[in-house]
Amino acid sequence: MSTSTKSGPSAVSLLREDAATAVEHAVFSNLLGSVFLPRFVRRLLLRAGGAHVLSGPGHGFSVTGGAHNLTIGRGVFINKSVSIESVAPVTIGDGSALGMRVSIMTSHHDIDSAGRWDPVASGRPVVIGERVWIGGGSMILPGAHIEDDVIVAAGAVVRGRLESHGVYAGVPARRIRDYTGEVDAQA
Repeated sequence: MSTSTKSGPSAVSLLREDAATAVEHAVFSNLLGSVFLPRFVRRLLLRAGGAHVLSGPGHGFSVTGGAHNLTIGRGVFINKSVSIESVAPVTIGDGSALGMRVSIMTSHHDIDSAGRWDPVASGRPVVIGERVWIGGGSMILPGAHIEDDVIVAAGAVVRGRLESHGVYAGVPARRIRDYTGEVDAQA
């Protein structure tokens, strides 16, 4: 009579997973974010990893979860120390700008009715439209959708959908006023 027990991943499969993570980190965090690499080289490295990029990010940039899930449009400015976790697709539209230390996250852990979290993450895509400005230190949470022509104030935490032509601030980010795209004459 045989007894079968369900076991977790083997030591070999865990070792392979750890090695793949180490290579990903070395290339897409340490090397990609180096101050010694020009933006066009960063763009080439991202393309080699399967990303669809038309603009190169600044130094200190890191991407985890899979470069193949990343799309960066034309004329996008990505300041230093921006971190993107692309377990699910992340799209940044043309003419957008991300300030220093912006974090974009796509992995989510479901919580059941008893309050237990699922240790296996699921991905929720993030979409950032065209001509979006995201202030420094902002966090973009899994599943966020920022429509075109939006300003996100520094330090905001974005979840859900931010509708076009608005300025958003706070935790969570809320629309604080309309934005027409015109520069205010206040000084």
